[in-house]
Formats: sequence, structure tokens, C-alpha cells
Amino acid sequence: MLPHDHGEIADPSFDRYARLVRHALGVPVALVSVVEARRQVFPGAVGLPESYQRTRQTPLSHSFCQYVVADGAPLVIADARVDPRLRDNRAIEDLDVIAYAGWPLRDHADRIIGSLCAIDSEPREWTDQDLALLEDLAAACSAEIAQRELRRLADEGIDYATQLVWRANVLLRLSQALTETRTVTDVATALEDVAREHLGCHHAVLWLHSAAATLDAFGELGEDHDVRGDRMLLVESRHEWARARQFKDVPADSSTPLGDVFHGRLPLFFRGPEEQNRDYPAVGTTTETGVARAFEPLGVEGRVFGVLALLWPEERAFTDDDRITISALTSYTASAVQRALLLEERVETARILQSALLTTLPVVAGLDLAARYRPAAAREQVGGDWYDALVMTDGATALVIGDVVGHDMKAAADMGQLRTALRAQLQAGDGSPSGTVERLDRSLEPLGIEALATLVVARVDGRRVRWSNAGHPPPLHIDPAGEVRWLETEISPLVGLAPDLPRHEGEADLEPGSTLLFYTDGLVERRGEDIDDGLDRLARSASARRHFPAKRLVDAILDDMLVGQLKDDVAVLAVRLD
Repeated sequence: MLPHDHGEIADPSFDRYARLVRHALGVPVALVSVVEARRQVFPGAVGLPESYQRTRQTPLSHSFCQYVVADGAPLVIADARVDPRLRDNRAIEDLDVIAYAGWPLRDHADRIIGSLCAIDSEPREWTDQDLALLEDLAAACSAEIAQRELRRLADEGIDYATQLVWRANVLLRLSQALTETRTVTDVATALEDVAREHLGCHHAVLWLHSAAATLDAFGELGEDHDVRGDRMLLVESRHEWARARQFKDVPADSSTPLGDVFHGRLPLFFRGPEEQNRDYPAVGTTTETGVARAFEPLGVEGRVFGVLALLWPEERAFTDDDRITISALTSYTASAVQRALLLEERVETARILQSALLTTLPVVAGLDLAARYRPAAAREQVGGDWYDALVMTDGATALVIGDVVGHDMKAAADMGQLRTALRAQLQAGDGSPSGTVERLDRSLEPLGIEALATLVVARVDGRRVRWSNAGHPPPLHIDPAGEVRWLETEISPLVGLAPDLPRHEGEADLEPGSTLLFYTDGLVERRGEDIDDGLDRLARSASARRHFPAKRLVDAILDDMLVGQLKDDVAVLAVRLD
């Protein structure tokens, strides 16, 4: 690599070669010359007129060395003034070049790039010894040129490998962070964390098009997206940035980079705010919004649904490597956003379905009924917990608590089918809880319902309760004095597991002022704790609040029992006898 590759032409090492030539051959001028498309430059030079010695270059109109490169051979001239090819060369008059001997200089790829030359201001017959010395020095000079270039290539290779490792590390960190995301807010927060730590960004921000809520599984905007307007909506991050809120909802038009990037499907890069202000004066950037900035279309397989923006606190010239890294980071983020949008839509649909299937409790004389449902903290954990209550044709009240195995859309759908089938069996049968569960179990296969569920079916008739338990936590009976009793029977399997087995039934008397509490396992289970400990806590909580009306009792128990984020859905049904 020659020094002039970085703007500086003179090089002390090549000046030494020029001095060696002048001394060995006894000439007034010696040069290490590199020939370019429109000029020649002299990394090594001695003896030139002062102005040329300072600038170290001439146009090709003053070049003899160009013919060494063109011919691929030494050029030896005793008197240029009589040479047909050189006699009109301006170097004769301006540089006093009369006699010239130039030997080819080669780079690491064996390409001739210039010459090592000796120049005399008088005619001269070059001896064999002169030319042999010049050839030897040219070979040494070529070796240094090749070594420099090879070192440069090696350094570039190391730099490139380092860049690849760094980029891979950034993308790995982002990938790891995005793996834990569930919502677009999670994605925006993870992106900013990684961009700040590894890219030195001031901020990293996501905007989604107003139609992004209609995104389908293939990344296409839905048919009704036009009615939502053509706007860019800021994705909230857990990192506070007041300035971004001014652009929370902006038109997706050419007044901002967001609109141009979204509709144009091409990124925009600005070295500093002046560049952006010139193109988008309406935005009015400030130092608080960063200096350098990059805007990338956010999408999957060419289907764009938003824009990613990165902002740095200083000016930045975006290299090709920078752009590759930003593009890859955007691609990772887009996939996570698409997944989050689809998950949110799916979970919301399931929650609506689940909420729709939860019963509006009937009003029953002599009974105070209340129920609550609490979803798990993880939004994708849609469960199959449900409660139900209905008045039978004979005036008795049927009570149900159940939990379908699983925490997904299928569990929610199975819960809806089981609830409907169970209601039908309750109305069609003789009112026996055990008989109802048996008939329900036997009906699942003919109905095509492939589900496993725990449940309790109870029947309250006057002051008596009968119940059948299919693998569910036992209901709790609290009497007016605060004494508690678990309504237990012989163990029966889950519904859907062994339809031919008989079901057992229990029966108990109820005093006025007593309460029955039905619940799903999410109320009493905690990680690392024995379930008996959870049942004891429930018994203490319910006993201490035995005088509460049903609604107040249920809310108080939930406050006591549920600490932190729920790992599982919880359904609770309370019945108090007036």
C-alpha cells in the first residue's frame, strides 16, 4: 500500500530508494513513480524543481514513466529530444529531463504500477552496470510495495473478520433478547437495549403503520386496512423519551422520513440533522432527537408494515458495513414484531372467546352467588378454566368449576365445547352430579371432543349439596362458625381419560350462613410449594372472612392468595346460603 492511498504522497522509505539511485548512478534526479489514470505521483523523489518536489505529482503530459507501465518493460533513453515518442513530452522543458532510465515497479499481484527511474539533464549513454544496479533497486522497491499491500490486505481481512464477529455478536444479543418478547412493546424495548449497548445509539424507535393490526400470518395487510388511515403510530417502549411522543401519530406521507421509507420501501441515512432538515423541514430536529439517524423499512419478505429508526448522539458516516448491520438488525426485529402482532391478535381472540363463555350467574332465592376469573400474566397463556351455574327444571341449582388441560387456543376451544355439552347433560339428566359426569364423559368421543379436563359438578337443593369430582381440587365448605371442611369423595379420573369408569358422589348438609367455595388449581399452586400449603392458606383466608357477602369474599380471597404475576389462570365460584 503506497502512502498516497491515504492522501499523503511523500514517503521516507521510498525517498531512500530515490537517494540510493542518485548516489549509485550519479544522476541529479531519481524518482519512485506511480502512474495513475490522469497523473503520476512520486512517493520517492530527490532532485526535482522545488514546486514539483513539494507537490510530488505531474500530469501525464510530463510523464516518461507511463511508457514503462504501458510497455511492461524498462525504458532507457540517452536523449529524449531525439526520440520520436518522447521529443514532444513537456517533461523535457519543464523538468529538464534529457536522459532517462526507468525500471518497472510491481505490486503484490505482479502488476506494473510505475517505475524506479534515474534522470539526467544531459544526454547520457547508460552502462550495463547502471542498468543492473537500477534493476536490483527496482526489485527491492517492488518487494517493499508488495509487502505493504499484503500487510494491508491482511489487516483488512482481520478488520473484516472482526467486523463479522462483532456483527454476529450484536445479532446474537438481539436474537436472545427478542426470544423473550411477547408484545410489540417488548420488542421495542429489547431493540433499544441492544442498540444502545452495542451500536452506541441514543435511541432506537419503532413505528407501525396504522393498518398493522390487520396483519395476517403471511405479513400481508388485511383488506380493511385502508379504512384505518395512512398513518405511522409510535410503538411504546419501556424507555422514556418525551420527544418521541410528539411523533406518536403522524401522517405516512412525504412530510416525514417515516412516510417516505414506508411507502418507498428503501432506507434513508442522514449524517446529521442538517441533512434531514433540508429534506424534511417540517420535522424540526433538535439535539435531543439525536444527530446521525437511519430509517429502515420494517417488514418481512418485502411486505412492509412499519419503520425502524436508529439515532446517534454524534455525526456518523454510514459505511457499507454499518448499513449491512442495520439491515440485519431490522430484519430480526421485523420478524419479532410480526410474531408479536399475530400473537396479540390470537390471544385477544381467545380471551374474547373465553370471556364470552363465562357465565352470567343466575339470581337464586336463598343463595348469594359470585364468581371471578383472573387470566395468567403471560398473555399467550390462554387457559381452559371456567365456572358455570344454572337453575335446573326442578328448582335445584347446578354449580360447575372446571379446568381443561392446556394453556392455548385449543384449551379455550375445548373448554367451550365441554361447557356446552355439560349444560346439555345437566338439563337432560336426572340431576345426579355423578350421573351427569358419567354421561358427559361417554359423550365426548361421539361428539368428536378430544379433551382432558378436571371438574366438579355440584347440585344445591335446599339445605343439601351433592357433588361429583373428576380429578379436581376439592371444594371448600365454611360453616357460620368458621370451621372448614373439604368436600372430598373417592378419587375419580379426569373427564376424557376413562369414560367407562363409574363416578363417585358426595353429599352434605348446609347450615344457613355457610359458604361453598369452588376454585381451579391456579388459586392454590405456587412454584416450589406443596399444594397442601396452598390449600391451608385458602382455608385460613376463607374462614377469616366467613361473614363476607359472596362478592366481597371472593375478592378478599383473591387478594390474599394471588401474589405477583399469575403463572396460571384462576377461576373462583362462591355460593353463600342466606
